[in-house]
Amino acid sequence: MGLFRDVASTLLTSAAALPLAFAANILLARCLSISDRGLFALLTNFAMFAYWLTQLGWAEAIIYRTRRAGVSPARALSTGLLANGAIALGVALLCVAAREPLSHAFLDDVGAPAFLFAAFTGPLLTLGDLLRGAARALDRFDLQNLYSFLQPAGVLAALALALPIGGGGLDAALAANLLVQLALAALFAVWLAALAGFEWRVHWPEAGASLRYGWQLAAQNLLVQLHERADIFLLAALGVAASEIGLYATAVSVVAPLRLVPGAIGIAVLPHLAGARDDDAARLTAAVVRAAGIFMLATTAALAVLGPPAIPLVFGAGYAPAVASFLLLLPGVAAVTVSRVLSRYFAAVNQLRGPLLLRGWVLALNVALNLWFIPRWGISGAASASLISYSTEALALVGLFCAASGQSLREALAPRWSDFEQGLSSLRGSLGGRAR
Repeated sequence: MGLFRDVASTLLTSAAALPLAFAANILLARCLSISDRGLFALLTNFAMFAYWLTQLGWAEAIIYRTRRAGVSPARALSTGLLANGAIALGVALLCVAAREPLSHAFLDDVGAPAFLFAAFTGPLLTLGDLLRGAARALDRFDLQNLYSFLQPAGVLAALALALPIGGGGLDAALAANLLVQLALAALFAVWLAALAGFEWRVHWPEAGASLRYGWQLAAQNLLVQLHERADIFLLAALGVAASEIGLYATAVSVVAPLRLVPGAIGIAVLPHLAGARDDDAARLTAAVVRAAGIFMLATTAALAVLGPPAIPLVFGAGYAPAVASFLLLLPGVAAVTVSRVLSRYFAAVNQLRGPLLLRGWVLALNVALNLWFIPRWGISGAASASLISYSTEALALVGLFCAASGQSLREALAPRWSDFEQGLSSLRGSLGGRAR
């Protein structure tokens, strides 16, 4: 399956998942109080931080090690599952041990059950990421896409059972999310082990090689997630009311599905770039950036028109104040597309130092802007900080890419008719494959 075919199939899966994620957010807004919606956002972001802290770039390392280094899939998968799983579980247990200070500092003194559900969701997200990486390494994008679809579908179904049907609250919603992640990780671990083979031991040289490749990428991923999610925690740390955080979380939830687009493109692109020569990798990266940029510009323009009337209509009149934050976040999230795709080029050619330093700098910029803006403008200040830092990161990564690849700015970004033709052809092929 070619690059654009894989991109098209992954984007179609993301498109199918979008309404499911959106419906889950509506369910949360309708069934939880605005304050509990804010706490749910804090705790799920906490679980995501634990995931990004422990994933260690291992999913990408499996792809790189099998595609470029020729390591057997069984060895790469087995070492990753056992070693990375143990690390993720250990971090979760450390979080449990430090529950009271963590909860007091960042989580609005949330209760113990909710904290525990969030803490143990983290390692399951880490395993899920690793399993999807193994599927891509095996060129089984059907399994990667199935996992990516079942995740929001399962969460939506579990929330529907826990909230409107079961009459549960915050704890029930978090428990439902945990159970879905557990079921998916167990199912796909068995499935992929059957396909790749499994060795019940850690191959320490392979673990070391994976960590040496993955740690810079993991640091980048962690910085990206801190950049994209620190605003929620800073709002809480600076004393913003949980109801205001709930409004902001709703604005974020409306633009968040757009993040699936660059995420899906990055997922599909990395295995192809890792197996290509450096000059071909640069050419393919530029083509994908051009096509993705056009798509995101059109989508952003449509949402800017539809979003303001839709938010209070869908979520309830009490969420009308979230519209301003939504409009500020929207163009910044569109800029994330460029950053995500370009970062895969640097991962494929193992040039990770420049993007790592850049992402540390833009994270510092984001935190500084949040600390300055939030006390003055509240949740609109947080959204403004994100807009500035996301746009700065995208522009800087374009410069790094041009310098590293030899591509000119025009070659990297100026659309070409061939991009449209190739994209449409790949989309038709993907749809035809699904229809068969």
